[in-house]
Amino acid sequence: GIAYVPLDAPVGERDVLGYLGLDDVVLNLKILANRPDLLGILNIAREVGSIFSRKTNIPTFETVANYKSEFEVGSETTKCTQFAIEEVKDLMNKESPRWLKEYLLAMGIRSIDALVDIGNYVMILTGQPLHMYDLDKLPKHSLIVKDDHEENFTALDGKVYKIQKGDIVITSENKVMCLGGVIGALEASVDANTRNLAIESASFDGAAIRRTSNRLGLVSESSLRFMKGTNHFQSEFVLDFATKLIRQICGTKHESEIVEYLGEEKERKVIASSVLEINQRLGTEFTNQEINDVLERLNFIVDMNEQGHFKVIVPAYRLDIFEAADLSEEVIRILGYEHVKAKLPSLRMTIGKRNERLEKSKVLTDYLLSNGLHQCLTYTLVSKNVLNQFNYLTKNKAHKVLNPLTDEREYVRLSVLPSLLESVSYNVARQMNNLALFEISDIITQSNHQLHLSIVLCGEESLRGELEKRPVDFYTLKGLLRGMMEILGIEKNRYHLERLITHKEEFHPGKSATIKVANEIVGVIGELHPNEIIKRDLGQKNKVVALELRLDSVFALKTSLIKMREISKYPFVNRDIALLVDRQIEVRDLLKSINKIGKDIVIASEVFDVYEGENIEPDKKSVAISISYRANDHTLVEKEVSELEAKIKSELNRQFKAVVRG
Repeated sequence: GIAYVPLDAPVGERDVLGYLGLDDVVLNLKILANRPDLLGILNIAREVGSIFSRKTNIPTFETVANYKSEFEVGSETTKCTQFAIEEVKDLMNKESPRWLKEYLLAMGIRSIDALVDIGNYVMILTGQPLHMYDLDKLPKHSLIVKDDHEENFTALDGKVYKIQKGDIVITSENKVMCLGGVIGALEASVDANTRNLAIESASFDGAAIRRTSNRLGLVSESSLRFMKGTNHFQSEFVLDFATKLIRQICGTKHESEIVEYLGEEKERKVIASSVLEINQRLGTEFTNQEINDVLERLNFIVDMNEQGHFKVIVPAYRLDIFEAADLSEEVIRILGYEHVKAKLPSLRMTIGKRNERLEKSKVLTDYLLSNGLHQCLTYTLVSKNVLNQFNYLTKNKAHKVLNPLTDEREYVRLSVLPSLLESVSYNVARQMNNLALFEISDIITQSNHQLHLSIVLCGEESLRGELEKRPVDFYTLKGLLRGMMEILGIEKNRYHLERLITHKEEFHPGKSATIKVANEIVGVIGELHPNEIIKRDLGQKNKVVALELRLDSVFALKTSLIKMREISKYPFVNRDIALLVDRQIEVRDLLKSINKIGKDIVIASEVFDVYEGENIEPDKKSVAISISYRANDHTLVEKEVSELEAKIKSELNRQFKAVVRG
């Protein structure tokens, strides 16, 4: 473009930039994420002044309000903690002066007009974004902040954007005038004809601004500052600064008092610490005076006694200071890390070890791994649709993520099983049909923190090597459960299984149970419902069994030492019986009766098959049980075993009307 130089500039002068007012230094600063205050030039000046122990001359502005505004402001959302408006009337919007254009150009911002440029200039210096409304274009002299709108609105860039619930909007007569912290509406924008103005200074929730900004792809200097956090206490300062510039450039003489909405009353942060605490944390020997001077240089208000105990009021713009450790960091970065002496820390060394919870979890992990299962680590975040699937062990409310990256990861899960079943589905789709997976994971709800174990078996299991396989079933998983309880030292009589009664079609109604301790449900075990297997793409020909156990309840049970007994030198005899019983009879009752009748002679009784279907009456089931007989003092003969077996069959018939098949 063409630039004009003063008439007195000599022809041939090489210092063209000097005559154009562009001979200046532009600093390219790398601002760390934890220092949003340094996104304002005035705070950079404060920081430099603190480092070099120089006084910083921060400008002050006199409030020149000559009438009381009747403008109404308010908020219907907690995402806005402060919202202030100042009216300016009878102004003349014009082209910005040269110095302002050049300043903005150096900052990479294009000049628009005087009003917009003044807003950008104030933002650059203070770190506080402003928004300008044409007062005459507002439907009503009222602005209310909301977050429940769902509509389309035309923005300053002329594009139409869809507003969703959760987006912060500023409304007038329920019409959106601005997408808070992101972009204004074209309807209320300032232009060359603007004569009356409403200037906004506000504090918005950074996470909400980030979600909206990222979703719409609208990232600006303003939204960036709101995302990182702004100074809640400087609205009067920035509005006075802006109106002073408007008076100088646009010639207004009518400025209102500031009208402000304040949500939850905020107070300046106060931190208590001591010189001794700071020196112990840093490994230094700073004096009371040195630490006092450093904190005052950094604009903290310090109240220290002779013993070195003190309280400080944190500067309002220092959003990164929360606790005494932050004060230690401030002291050492100003005084220098060379003051930290090379010496061992004065800390008492302790030997770390696992607590009981971790130790028992490791015992279970080792047991399951030794039985051929694979340990998994799945996502703890799930979608709303998955949240209550297979949730039989907790009635507490789930945590909802405030800023989820996707709807699929919106809630902290209430059960581990859906995540494990997702892994099974993934593997089955890749021809991996025989799976044995488990996961031990924390379930964190709004009320408590529980440790859960989940197991999923799918396809076939190896019983006696690869050459002899059979489909997994309820009893495969029950055997693992019994083994886990035994290795933890929990006896059989401390827990029991009861039929699972539920309206859900997740578990098979006749092949599932709750695991109970006394009357408390601590787990669920069973075969998945055929419809559930199809719905989850787990393989139509596969059988899938699953278990979920609340480990904290199990670990709390009284344990016993594993009982050892001498191995008998006499042989044992195995006999199998197949019984036809009513469907509602529980297998555990059959086994309990067999063991009671056999006493010391029956050393084991196990179910190896349960059959319902062809050639079996609809209300019946066939239960095949293997019984092992052995005496401790002699070798059993055929007659002894047959007599005891006949007694068992007779008693089962009497108690359960069990009929021997075959």
